[in-house]
Amino acid sequence: MEKINRKNLIISADDFGKSEPANRNILRLAEVGKLDRVSVMAGGNFSGEELKNLLDTGVKLDVHLSLDNFLENRNEAKEGFAKRVLVFLGNYLFGVLGGKKKVEQEWESQIEGYIKLFGKKPDGLNSHRYDHFFPVYFPTALKLAKRYNIERIRFGKILPAGKNGLTSGVLKYFWKRNRKKFADSKLKAFDYCANLDWVENPEIFFWDFPEGEIELVVHPERREEMEIIDKYF
Repeated sequence: MEKINRKNLIISADDFGKSEPANRNILRLAEVGKLDRVSVMAGGNFSGEELKNLLDTGVKLDVHLSLDNFLENRNEAKEGFAKRVLVFLGNYLFGVLGGKKKVEQEWESQIEGYIKLFGKKPDGLNSHRYDHFFPVYFPTALKLAKRYNIERIRFGKILPAGKNGLTSGVLKYFWKRNRKKFADSKLKAFDYCANLDWVENPEIFFWDFPEGEIELVVHPERREEMEIIDKYF
């Protein structure tokens, strides 16, 4: 199998700290040079040894912001589908997750937690489920990046990849809504962004990239994604 030319491809692993399999697989990939960046959940589960091993790989380390504390408090799993949809729309489109100020405080706390763990600022900023892409929260993400002198944010133009078209379509719309604010911020981002779990046909997707740097977001705790990474990289 021909390996992919990674000259303009940045492979970013999300969710370090989410679970033991996520940590183990991310470390394995980073140690053999298959990852360029790792996103760390500051309040996640990891040992001091795992953090040291991650630092020793030399990969760029980003802070992976999350709003899970708010979602868990709502106990959505016990609610009906219609109510969960309404909560989702309210949370992300209108900013009712305890108020935008509380979201800012929560994310700032996570950045502070990251700095305490690693003794340095994050190399970049992104978020679980692309929370920061939602227009109601995007200004907060930009503000915190500037406050902590974080130069890079995940904000590449969304690439459709065959699957999960609704998700990528919504995010592409949010990208259009936010791009002026991003341009005004003077922060850095890669040109394009796609999730590995959106890729329907790797044989086509990996050999038909547009010009520019592409951030490919992967979740190594998923067996099917590990198989693709091992096969093509």
